[in-house]
Amino acid sequence: MSGNTRSFPSKGAVRRAGSTIRAFQRGEAGLHEMDSALTVIEEHRARHALPLVKVNNGLRRFCRSLEIDGEVTQRLKKVPTITDKLIRESGLDLSRMQDIGGCRVVVSDVQQLRLLEARIRKTWRDRIKRSSDYVSEPRESGYRAVHVVVEWDSCLVEIQLRTPPMHAWAQLVERLSGMTRTNHKQDGTSILQRYLAVVSRIDAFAEGLAPEPSQEDLDSLVYLGEEAMRVLRKAGL
Repeated sequence: MSGNTRSFPSKGAVRRAGSTIRAFQRGEAGLHEMDSALTVIEEHRARHALPLVKVNNGLRRFCRSLEIDGEVTQRLKKVPTITDKLIRESGLDLSRMQDIGGCRVVVSDVQQLRLLEARIRKTWRDRIKRSSDYVSEPRESGYRAVHVVVEWDSCLVEIQLRTPPMHAWAQLVERLSGMTRTNHKQDGTSILQRYLAVVSRIDAFAEGLAPEPSQEDLDSLVYLGEEAMRVLRKAGL
């Protein structure tokens, strides 16, 4: 044996690295400790690369066998995004962060989404650690998708299942968040968040997942859309 198997940090080391990031933010840790923590996070992130590819390949096989025209993509969360999340969610254990590795499948409609979800639940039932159905129960923000977290080679990988309208809505939120440097993905009551929530309800109706929009929703769509444009113009966008 060559003994070239890569060694990754232990769960305890990963957990401590997450705590150090928060301590540094509070001014309770030095630069040397921060640098060491970032090295651990880089190594922990790298550990997810191969499991992520395995999940991606499995999802592609499911799509082929079910004759689903699914767009399968993958990504590793960047280190600054990981540290931002650790600071934002003070109780989060880095060793159990579920979305360092993520796969997304965009399918043509809700029927295909449910078909693929059923295959994942049946074939990977022993790997599933948690799941969230934001299609049946959208978030207050309007976010809609199905999330399934699976464990592969001791790493958690989050799978997101979306239809094109769900994906287009989420991409719009990402763009607006980047443009305004404000995280509009979270639940909230800003003008932009209220506008996006109404857009999501109308999208859900178009996909047969929600009642017909009320006149109040239609009226507020116009008003909130105009207010959202004022906010963007004021921000110089």
